[in-house]
Amino acid sequence: MFELLDKIDFNKKYYSYFESSELLVSDYHRHDNILELKIKVRETLPFSVYREFAKKLKLFIKCEVKLSVVSDSCNLDFLNVSNYVDFVARSSRISALMDASYQLINNEIRLLCRDDSHLEAIERSLPQFIEMISVYGITYPVAVGMIEMEIKEETVMVAPRERVVKQEKPQTFNKPQRRGKKEYTDIVLSALTDEAHDVAIVGKVFEVETRETRSGSFIVKYYLTDGKGALVVSGFVNSEDEFIPKNTCIKAMGNYIFDARYEKDYIFKMDRYEVVEDIFKRYDHAPRKRAEFHLHTKYSEMDGISDASEYMAQAFEWGHPGMVITDHTAVQSFPKAYGSLKGLRKKYPDHQFKLGYGVEMNMVEENLKIASNVKGQDLHMTEYISFDLETTGLSNYYDHIIEFGAVRIVKGKTVEKMQMFIKPPVPVRPFIQELTNITNEDLKDAKSFEEGIDDILNFIGDATLIAHNAQFDIDFIQESLRRIGREPITNSVVDTLDLSRAMFDNRRSYRLGSIARLLRIPYDEGVAHRADYDAEVLSLVYLALLRDDRLQNMKTIDELQTLSGKNAFTKLRNSHVNVIAKNRTGLKTLYQLISLSHTEYLAFFGKTSKGDAVMAEPRILRRHLMEHRENLLIGAGCTNSELFEIAMNKNQATLDQCVSFYDYVEIMPLGNYAPLIENNAIQNEERLEEILNRIISTAERLNKPILAVGDAHYNHPREKVVRDVYIHSQGIGGSRHPLYIFNEERRMKFVAPDQHFRSTEEMLNEFMWLGEEKAQEFVIDNPVALLDKIEDFSPKQSDLFTPKIENSDENLREIVYENAHALYGNPLPELVEKRLERELKSIFGNGYGVIYYISHLMVKRSLDDGYLVGSRGSVGSSFVATMAEITEVNPLAPHYVCKECHYNEFFLNGEVSSGYDLEAKDCPNCGKPLICEGQDIPFETFLGFEGDKVPDIDLNFSGDYQEHAHNFTKEIFGDEYVYRAGTISTVAQKTAFGYVLGYNESMNISNTNNAWNTYLASGAEGVKRTTGQHPGGIIVVPDYMDVHDFTPIQFPANNPDSPWYTTHFEFHDIDDNVLKLDILGHVDPTAMKMLERLTGVDIHDVPMNDPATLSLFNTTDALKVDERTYHEATGGLGLPEFGTPFVRGMLEATMPDKFSDLVRISGLSHGTDVWRTNAEDLIKSGGLTLTDVIGCRDDIMVFLMHAGLEAKESFDIMESVRKGRGLRDNWIESMHKNSVPQWYIDSCLKIKYMFPKAHAVAYVMMAIRVAWFKVHYPLAYYAVYFTLRVNAHEIETQTKSLEVVQSRLNSINMRLKDFETKKDVSIKEKNLIDTLEVTIEMISRGFHISPIDLNLSLATEYCLDPRDPKAILPPFNVVDGLGNNVANQIVKAREEQMFISKKDLMSRGGISSTTVKKLDELKVTDHLQESNQMSLF
Repeated sequence: MFELLDKIDFNKKYYSYFESSELLVSDYHRHDNILELKIKVRETLPFSVYREFAKKLKLFIKCEVKLSVVSDSCNLDFLNVSNYVDFVARSSRISALMDASYQLINNEIRLLCRDDSHLEAIERSLPQFIEMISVYGITYPVAVGMIEMEIKEETVMVAPRERVVKQEKPQTFNKPQRRGKKEYTDIVLSALTDEAHDVAIVGKVFEVETRETRSGSFIVKYYLTDGKGALVVSGFVNSEDEFIPKNTCIKAMGNYIFDARYEKDYIFKMDRYEVVEDIFKRYDHAPRKRAEFHLHTKYSEMDGISDASEYMAQAFEWGHPGMVITDHTAVQSFPKAYGSLKGLRKKYPDHQFKLGYGVEMNMVEENLKIASNVKGQDLHMTEYISFDLETTGLSNYYDHIIEFGAVRIVKGKTVEKMQMFIKPPVPVRPFIQELTNITNEDLKDAKSFEEGIDDILNFIGDATLIAHNAQFDIDFIQESLRRIGREPITNSVVDTLDLSRAMFDNRRSYRLGSIARLLRIPYDEGVAHRADYDAEVLSLVYLALLRDDRLQNMKTIDELQTLSGKNAFTKLRNSHVNVIAKNRTGLKTLYQLISLSHTEYLAFFGKTSKGDAVMAEPRILRRHLMEHRENLLIGAGCTNSELFEIAMNKNQATLDQCVSFYDYVEIMPLGNYAPLIENNAIQNEERLEEILNRIISTAERLNKPILAVGDAHYNHPREKVVRDVYIHSQGIGGSRHPLYIFNEERRMKFVAPDQHFRSTEEMLNEFMWLGEEKAQEFVIDNPVALLDKIEDFSPKQSDLFTPKIENSDENLREIVYENAHALYGNPLPELVEKRLERELKSIFGNGYGVIYYISHLMVKRSLDDGYLVGSRGSVGSSFVATMAEITEVNPLAPHYVCKECHYNEFFLNGEVSSGYDLEAKDCPNCGKPLICEGQDIPFETFLGFEGDKVPDIDLNFSGDYQEHAHNFTKEIFGDEYVYRAGTISTVAQKTAFGYVLGYNESMNISNTNNAWNTYLASGAEGVKRTTGQHPGGIIVVPDYMDVHDFTPIQFPANNPDSPWYTTHFEFHDIDDNVLKLDILGHVDPTAMKMLERLTGVDIHDVPMNDPATLSLFNTTDALKVDERTYHEATGGLGLPEFGTPFVRGMLEATMPDKFSDLVRISGLSHGTDVWRTNAEDLIKSGGLTLTDVIGCRDDIMVFLMHAGLEAKESFDIMESVRKGRGLRDNWIESMHKNSVPQWYIDSCLKIKYMFPKAHAVAYVMMAIRVAWFKVHYPLAYYAVYFTLRVNAHEIETQTKSLEVVQSRLNSINMRLKDFETKKDVSIKEKNLIDTLEVTIEMISRGFHISPIDLNLSLATEYCLDPRDPKAILPPFNVVDGLGNNVANQIVKAREEQMFISKKDLMSRGGISSTTVKKLDELKVTDHLQESNQMSLF
């Protein structure tokens, strides 16, 4: 048996299970390709061992394996039995078994059933089940029983709710009662691999899940970790006060058991717990503290783990004097870091702390070095020496040449070759021997370099040298010559590596073998890395390059350098350099460099295979750093810096030149360099120390401060494993982390460096190998001294800077009063003029007039172009905005007004909620119909009580017009002053969990539990993945400022094809400094435009109080549906904001009959805890009506003012309630004094978020318009609905009978309700639900959808069927696989000439044969002949 185990590569740790085993049966069934095996073992195999054995057999034999086991005894524990039972249930597909719970009691398997029918099903399957488990050697008896429910209340998942009443005391939580006086054994989490009773564990709560029972008690799951393991702790509490808050460290006592009934996993059943001190707390006892100068936050893309606030909180706690942020290529952490700094300074008012703002950039040279030291030689006729070296390593400073190979080329032909070994003064390492196939034996009789150099020099003479990566080979020769006191060579050199880079774009590799294969030159990897072979291949490569058309017309070697184009920087190797702003001026310079790196010097490597994502890397030229370094500090020293690479591999003169460029030099703990030793770039730790000492001595000689830095990527050591997850994760385009090792064997052995934020003590210990004095100097003295040279400043402006447009305030006032006079007359009614003047005073006084004026210009342009604009948010609270035609919402008290004679009548005491609720009435003066207006919305909800809040004007433009609106901002302000608002995409929870599973797979980790994976995912969540742009946000920089006074700029997602630049910072990081215009695209204005086009009705003529239209929200009478086939209670289906099942349910519960009711419903449906468990209960069982309850945030202020509270107090209460902050005690007292009902106060206490009334009014106005067309122009309504508001079509169903459509809808809904089939319902089918529901409504009203017509259908819009007054005609793009572009092409071709055959349709319409077949099935093209044949008879 062991021989078999060896052959199948079975895990040796499982061999003990097969001692004394026998092979009883071995039969191969050729016809079925199945091998039947039966083995005998001493004890039944654990499930994992059985599965591993069966899997290895299958892989080895390459056929199916039926493996059965006979055992002398069965001693399986519960977990293994459970795994076997689950496996049997799944493989046998016995559903009754899959639904059962299990127990193992006294070596008896008990199957637990839900009810009697389940019990009967189990008993029918029991003989089959017993037979199946016996195949695996399980001989336990099996019994069947019923589940005894412990908790009878039905439970519902809820998020823990925060207390809404403000607490004066610190938050506390109650502990569960002690249960008995048990003794508990302490155990670490990672040691819990099986059931354990009466144990005590310690950990930190990192996640909390709760289930609330109907009785109001809670079942709580706490996710607990100690940094090395994690598990779920289960508890039962009576109230929210007993919840243990996240980030609390506890010692929990109880039992670790397998929960087969609910969790199907191990959980810790807690008896009791104690709060303990933070188990992850770290200390820094050093008397003098360090400052970290190299630190990465979550904004280091797919690399940094911790937020800047975490680092700073730790640094403040330790007493560090400051730190410097240096994220990779980006500075997006600055604003939030500064916000955290301000908070920490308040917490530690006596601690002096300075935050430095820096970035780790990718520095490159400007040009390729194709030809050097050239002298005008003839490109095609000169003599060349193609050569290659083999060496003992990569360092010309530490290593030696061991082979020289060369080929002489004269007039384009190879004429002579040379090969010679060179004996180095040191033995050749095994790694180099394996790489080059050159052994120490090969070199023992060879000449030394000093003895053989003349032979080499005589061979090359003054010929032009050709090498691939010539800098490496030439530097090796020059340094070797310097060692023996010889002069350097002065030959001209051509580097085929850079020449290839210049000639061939977007190559994954430019290695010699890759270029040779590209040019169809044979290259044998087995012989490669020998100097003579590579030199010969190189000669052939160079001769092939000379034959390229681009080189044929060149005369001299010098001209090769002209191939280094403007994108040369993208093809050169970058090196990391840290750039730190010394002051506010330096910060602006830094922002300018960031912009350059993300725009002009963005190295673009192509698009990914997924969507529009691109692979690109921001870079910066050394030249720009030199030109702009005055207020910057420039340093380097990490493993990816040129400084360390030169110290490792180049001569001293080059190192001196390099160090001279920098303001300071970094050295890191030895462990940070471990990857270079692992990949053989550095021989060993002794060589590493030599390199670092070389850097130190050079820097000291050149008077450059040396800083010991940690290169921190996470705050706490326990987060290292989270960084490991990212090391093993793929970035954009499948890119890999620099520390990822592709070779699996090496990857399993490699341990990533420790790169947590180290204390002073830790760093001193890391550098004690240099001696205590040097360690103190590099770890503490130098960093603190350099920190003193950095000024303390904010990375943000302190004020708002709005753009200036000449006479904007005067123009706005003129527009507002002109429109007000047109409606209300001149002079204006007193309350109208007072409202206007009060608003204008605040607007002009705070410099916001230009914002209003800009919005007016944009809305006017859209209206002039024929597109309605909708408003969002609270802008409708401003009467100035109404009169400036920025919003349609009129916030004045409800009123009548006559447009002819300007008669007006206002309702000021709250007796009417909306002007649209007023009954129709004629003017008592002139007899003309009065206009009903006014929504009673206070101005304070928009600009605050003092009128000094920055206005946030959100406008809904038509999606068809949005791009024009965006471009109009460029017309107003100029290209250099408008930018799209940038966004930052971070790793979401589900994605993070996927990364964790990928890490487990990459590292062959199979023994993790869900709690540990959840812990890793929670740590991995929130890391920057890419950038983007706000869908409608436009940032306006005033022309008297520069964008870099506020933010760098970049392409969204680093995509250079984007027509817009975006802000590097998220808008919310600079929203109090610059103006943002929200120019959003929305379907409603597009729908209004289409409805106008189809009906000829001006959208502004649609009344807001049409009785038939309003009736849709409480009945279907106006639809005239066939009630035998249509069962909706209201006509809300398909109406914007009111068509979802949730809101339709609200309509049924409240039966609204006027405009203000609909506004309340809009507010209720968009708020949080405003309807559910609040207004809904008050209406259903509290005796209140929809008119009574709180719907929108503004309702609170208006209600309280009418009740007698002061305006300011009413405003403050509204603001607190709408943000979910509850009520202060003094407010409650004031409300009681003014007879505010208790239910109203209780309702306020429950609310978490409230919708602005102006926003709700704007939404309802659009909904009313759509509803009006639904009643009065139904076909136009349905044409627009199916064109713009559905996400899926199934035209083959929609054009059929009512029964067919209902059957299809019922099928989807039934499968969604069934747990087994729910997962099989596609996304398209889910999206079809709305489509089919509205189709059913349409058919029930006596209308229908005609089949697609090749000669009449439009490309992308439904239209009225000219042949049938009760039908609409679908467009071509509803056909699966037929996109908008092809649909437009079909219509364009049809307009030129009707299609005469299917072949003609495919040719001119640009569709595939597959699509034609689909059109045939839909009877669209069945009248066409196959080809363009013409019959003469």
